[in-house]
Amino acid sequence: MRWQTPLTGSDPKLERRVLDLFQVLLDLPAEERVAWVEAHSDIDSPLRTRLIAMLAGDKIANMRTGGVGDLIDDERLPERIGAYRITGLIGQGGMGAVYRGERMAGDFDHVAAIKLIRPGALSDALVERFQRERQTLASLSHPNIARLFDGGATDKGDPYIVMEYIDGEPLGTWIAEGSASRAERTALFLDICSAVGFAHQNLIVHRDITPSNILVAKDGTAKLIDFGIARPPVADNEAPPSPKKSLAGLSLTPGYAAPERLAGEAATTLSDVYSLGILLDRLLESDDDLRAIITQASATDPADRYPSVDALADDVKAWRDGEVVTARKGGKRYAVGKFVARHRIGVAASGLAVLLLIGALVATLVANQRAEMARASAEKRFAQTRSIAKTMLFDVYNEVSKTPGGTKARELLARTGLTYLDTLATDKSAPIDVRTEVAMGYVRLSQVVGGGQASQLGKLADGNVLVAKAENMLATIPVDQRGSKPVARAFAEVLIQQSGNDLYNNNEIKRARAEAIEAQRILLPFARQDEDSARLYATAVQAEGDSHAWDDNFVKARSIHQRAEAFIVSLPPKLRDSSGVTKARSANMRLLAESMHQMKDDVGAINAVDRAVALNEALLKAVPDDPSILRKVAASLWYRAVLLRESKRDVAAAASINRAVALARTMQARDPDDKGALNLFALTAEVQAQVLADAGRFTESYAVSDDVIAAHRRLVELAGDAPGALRSMATATDTRGGNFYNGGAYARACEAWGDALAIYKKLEKRGVLSEFDRKNGLVQLPARIAATCNPPRKGLVGQRRL
Repeated sequence: MRWQTPLTGSDPKLERRVLDLFQVLLDLPAEERVAWVEAHSDIDSPLRTRLIAMLAGDKIANMRTGGVGDLIDDERLPERIGAYRITGLIGQGGMGAVYRGERMAGDFDHVAAIKLIRPGALSDALVERFQRERQTLASLSHPNIARLFDGGATDKGDPYIVMEYIDGEPLGTWIAEGSASRAERTALFLDICSAVGFAHQNLIVHRDITPSNILVAKDGTAKLIDFGIARPPVADNEAPPSPKKSLAGLSLTPGYAAPERLAGEAATTLSDVYSLGILLDRLLESDDDLRAIITQASATDPADRYPSVDALADDVKAWRDGEVVTARKGGKRYAVGKFVARHRIGVAASGLAVLLLIGALVATLVANQRAEMARASAEKRFAQTRSIAKTMLFDVYNEVSKTPGGTKARELLARTGLTYLDTLATDKSAPIDVRTEVAMGYVRLSQVVGGGQASQLGKLADGNVLVAKAENMLATIPVDQRGSKPVARAFAEVLIQQSGNDLYNNNEIKRARAEAIEAQRILLPFARQDEDSARLYATAVQAEGDSHAWDDNFVKARSIHQRAEAFIVSLPPKLRDSSGVTKARSANMRLLAESMHQMKDDVGAINAVDRAVALNEALLKAVPDDPSILRKVAASLWYRAVLLRESKRDVAAAASINRAVALARTMQARDPDDKGALNLFALTAEVQAQVLADAGRFTESYAVSDDVIAAHRRLVELAGDAPGALRSMATATDTRGGNFYNGGAYARACEAWGDALAIYKKLEKRGVLSEFDRKNGLVQLPARIAATCNPPRKGLVGQRRL
């Protein structure tokens, strides 16, 4: 579809607002744009009509890159763009145009397709994002994807990218000519699959695989184009609201778009598999085997399709080579028929050999019977041992986790179960799933020994060691066997656990972020298939966002937490409302509230944290006294109190924090071994001390503050001076100084700030100080001490309403 120029012959104010909103829409997934417009009642009718028309006409994802096209109009061509002399117009639209350019710089000559953004179409912030996008596209280096050569900006500052020029024709035209053989068409389809699979590995879903988006060069090479790269995202500080519902978007081609896209759901890798199935049907006349492949690839339910493009390509290769096609599900008789068809002469010759072998076989069977009985006995013992270990590590462990006071019991179960599994895993022939179970056992033991924020024994260094053991066990799985969902999910779960340890315990922020991003990449093909995969994927996105908050980049953090929420909202209701996904959602909403608050959006922050509290209260109502849910309720109440206090709603803040502290104390009383509960008490009681100081109840505030510091000292001792434990103690000691100052205890205030500063310096010396702590610790504390402690002055110093 050709672009329509968006700003012609209408009210300039209306068109300016149209363009502003259109740029916001372009950062939403294509399938959500129309729904976003329909869901916003504040958009008046003329504006709504204009936006819908632009979406229907512009389809930025279909701006051709590299293909030969018709001239749209006689617009005057630029003479040069960068090092290229412009020789023609390939195509154009409302946001820009694609030109044919020839490079004649002396070092080499070649023809390229140059995409230039139209002057004035984008704001400065959007231009900057477009320029950064070029670097991302450079990673798509594949022989069947139109290549990115270069990029830059014109003398006027208009950005452009230089792409491979494809001298060929659209696939639809190539098919219509009918001159290609079946073998050539099959080879071309497999090349397309290779390109799409490569894009998926780089976390890119094409969303619109159609004959018009595939060019066939003169030499018969297929080139995949139009990955939606022309869509300009909004700037980091212009995050759009999430749509209230999803409808089918317009960035798709009817007949090739998967049913879930037409139903308004987000595009996934399985959406591309569907489109490839339809494309295969157009390319080749189907026999029974090929029809089975097409049927599975284009199944209505994504769960019934091939799990990946590679799996689809493997079945097509099997069909081509006369091998067994898995989609046929033909059983042994079908497989034998395929074998005979491939080896007719060999089968005939082997008939005589079979007769000779029968006699030898009878004798061999007698000898093997005894060995088989011994092997069966050994396998039975193996299975029994494995069953006991799995029951202890997973079934019983899960039930004990729901029981207050079960921290030590969980540790015992995990250690005992691992003893059994470790023995089984030492066998080099141990099945892949046994090694996966061992890795998950180490993760569970890590969580209970010292796994960050959950119920655990506080031994953070031991937790790191156990996660490393899980990684080492998974490393024994051959690379070619890591594509199944259980193995991929195990790899992702280990990465997520290590990301949490690195962020909360080790202050290794960049490493934590990289681990969270890698976990997302691994989970992407399975993220929408079941509760555990969806929960883990949402948690991995949340962890990436949290890492940016620790770097004091709350704009980026907010954007990523919004992405996690958008993913959860787009899930089918059964998955979205499941317990596991709801737990991940409530945690993400609390962190989203924090980033909103830091960006001065206090209304949005309080709405988000109220939503987190409501989700957690609903979970608790369904499973009363579950320690993991009690912890989530207390954590969300804690942060709601922080926001209410900042808004000077002191009565409501006190009610929220008092309940949070009461829950933490209850958890401590029920399970004295749970140092996670001790950490939760220290976190919540720190805010309670501030709320008491705000009310002028300084004696009570000091007493609570004493309990907070005592808790932190115990946690630091257990953690062996782990950076995360030290960081939490520094923050609490800094706050304690503010409480003393506001109560007039100036000498104690100065002493507390000095202690906090010493901890921050210790972290800096060890190279594990975050930028947030550098600004709020090393920079602010010395100035505060200098201004306050010699001589002391009255006033609100050091006591922030966080």
